Amino acid sequence: MSKKLKQIFSMLLAMTMVTGLLGGCAGSSGSVDTITDIKDTGAQNAAATSTYEPYPETVTYTIGLRVRADVAYPEGSTDTAEESAYTRFMKSKLNIQNKNAFEAADDNDYNQKVSMAITSGDIPDIMNVTYDDFKELAENDMLEDLTEAYNNCASDLMKEIYASNDNRSLDMATIDGKLYAIPTTAISSGPEMLWLRGDWMDKLGLEEPKTLEDIENIVKAFVKQDPGENGAGKTVGIPLCVDGDTNYIYGNYSGAYKANNIFTSFGAYPEQWVEGKDGTAVYGSVQPEMKQGLQVLADWYKEGVIDQQLAVRTYDDIKALVTDGKCGSYFCGWWAPYDLAGSYELNPDVEWRAYILPTGSDNKVTMWSGNPNQNYFVVRKGFEHPELLVKAKSITLDYNQGDAAYTDESAECKEYLDYVAHGYGVEVIGGFDWYDAAARAYQHISEAIDGTRNPDEMNAYEHSLYESCTKYLEAVNNKEKPEKANWLDYNARMVASKLMNDTEVNIVQPVFFSQTDSMSLMWESLRTLERTTILKIVTNELSVDEFDAFAEEWMNAGGQQITEEVNEAIN
Repeated sequence: MSKKLKQIFSMLLAMTMVTGLLGGCAGSSGSVDTITDIKDTGAQNAAATSTYEPYPETVTYTIGLRVRADVAYPEGSTDTAEESAYTRFMKSKLNIQNKNAFEAADDNDYNQKVSMAITSGDIPDIMNVTYDDFKELAENDMLEDLTEAYNNCASDLMKEIYASNDNRSLDMATIDGKLYAIPTTAISSGPEMLWLRGDWMDKLGLEEPKTLEDIENIVKAFVKQDPGENGAGKTVGIPLCVDGDTNYIYGNYSGAYKANNIFTSFGAYPEQWVEGKDGTAVYGSVQPEMKQGLQVLADWYKEGVIDQQLAVRTYDDIKALVTDGKCGSYFCGWWAPYDLAGSYELNPDVEWRAYILPTGSDNKVTMWSGNPNQNYFVVRKGFEHPELLVKAKSITLDYNQGDAAYTDESAECKEYLDYVAHGYGVEVIGGFDWYDAAARAYQHISEAIDGTRNPDEMNAYEHSLYESCTKYLEAVNNKEKPEKANWLDYNARMVASKLMNDTEVNIVQPVFFSQTDSMSLMWESLRTLERTTILKIVTNELSVDEFDAFAEEWMNAGGQQITEEVNEAIN
């Protein structure tokens, strides 16, 4: 081709390209749509792979909710669970909107509706379920894999909160290396404390307890010397509750009137599946280490150190004894002051002191941890926006456990915080808390009182506690009677929580929190056997030596089979 022809060809080609481009801009809608599609796709990708980027178009998701009959909204409000400060806040932040697949009046109703949804195979886009339901859904391939969504969209704060319990919560929600739920963490209850009437101790000239023998001598003095002036024989020793499923002599740390620390001081872990000496899972209630703790309680019962009406006293009966000043000793967690409101009202000069004991052979208190999770938020397999759950949870955490609320002046934020503060409505996708939330709150409140932390940089709940504790101190300094609420907060958050924060504790991690196939058939009868026998031993109806026969009977009555199933489940 000649040089001249090449030049002409190049000019024609350039003119053709320009004409095509101009034609596309002027009359070809396809090119505009392509550009728009690219923009929309970019916005969608940004929302799907980041924590805070809102969706370009409103994403509506279905969910099942507990909506109790007593749910309150601000006076004059027409809000509902689908239209409230919670939903408006989330729409302003992420452009998401819930549509309730079902609403339940209480836990039983909710669990039934979850079961029906699972059975039918028609579950909401997002649902809050138990561990057993979570496992069933995962095993039936009904859940979205949230691994990528978590890695892309979980806020730094969410990751820090999970890390506060060594990511055990996430481990429980992970199957074959994939994350299938965003679990709601459980807060550590902390070690059990022995609460004693300090004013009674001072009146009798008693020293602080350090050993089991000290505890025995103090309670005997309370019962026999009657510092509360109740009359001869009317002061009760340490109460232990056997009323109902969750209230028993031992068990989880989130209840009162238990003797867990007595057993852990001897290396026993009743009602817990723990790692045995051979590395396999064993049920703590039937291990030989139980006998020493039982012997202590049986001796204390015989000596009147333990409430003689143990077998028939209800939880409310015990609380009334403590409130009325008929009992000056009991086991409970750091939150005990919140159960002592009546005691303070009747006697503003009452002084309750907390101690963490007894210690084991290493001079440390041992406790077992609880289930790391309360429940599991899951996403239906096939839902187009599985990351929505992670994003919504992250926002909730940032505004409740973090400091995002301090710089957000939006109307939606202010309304949201007002709902949180007053307990209005139903939060659709709530948050969760640090494993060591109670100790952490003490640290922050203490620093604010000392002037080393700016109170305005605490989260809203901690700030309210700081204000309450400050009012308590002001009243004391002015020789005035503190308000009841301030007395409760100070003694729980600054006295008991300080003790918990400052005490070195050995923590034993149970290895199993679920249910095996045989448990559904045998567990109730096994538990009845256990609790009936243990109560008889404590009240001296049976000798502690009978424990070995009980343990053997428990294993033969189905315990051995269940133990094997537990080990299969965790291996």
